[in-house]
Amino acid sequence: MRTARTHRRATALGLAALFTAAALATTTACGSSEDASPKSDSGDKKKSAASGQALENKAYGYNPYAWATRRDSRIGVYGIELHGQSFTLGGEVKLVLYKDNRVPGVPSWYRTTTARWKTGRHGGAFDVTTGMLDCTAYGYAKDSTLMALDVTTNTWSNKVRVSTGCSR
Repeated sequence: MRTARTHRRATALGLAALFTAAALATTTACGSSEDASPKSDSGDKKKSAASGQALENKAYGYNPYAWATRRDSRIGVYGIELHGQSFTLGGEVKLVLYKDNRVPGVPSWYRTTTARWKTGRHGGAFDVTTGMLDCTAYGYAKDSTLMALDVTTNTWSNKVRVSTGCSR
């Protein structure tokens, strides 16, 4: 009787060890970002660094933040500059403008840039001259929304309200 009990206990311990080893192997394989193929492309290293920065930003709860400023003009025509911080360093950022009186969800203007290190700002930052007129300088109401998407983390910035409808 003791041998049957000992045999069952040994079998149970063996199965437990087998399941533990399988779980460890699966966890290690799932957590690994490396595969068997050699990587010679420097773009992969950039993506790896960008995703590491993205994870760090998410861990600390940093949200992408954008704001607009008026670009000075010598001839009285003011432009809109869009700025941002707390984006993934080295990651792609998509900038879009939605006008209130247009089809909802369809951007009227867009541009892509790369978030880079800037003194005094956290994470990846950018400064983009949009080429659009800043109509608030002429007394027009804010009629458009600018936003920036951090492609690496798939996170949108805050909404930045601006006026682009100078012809109304």
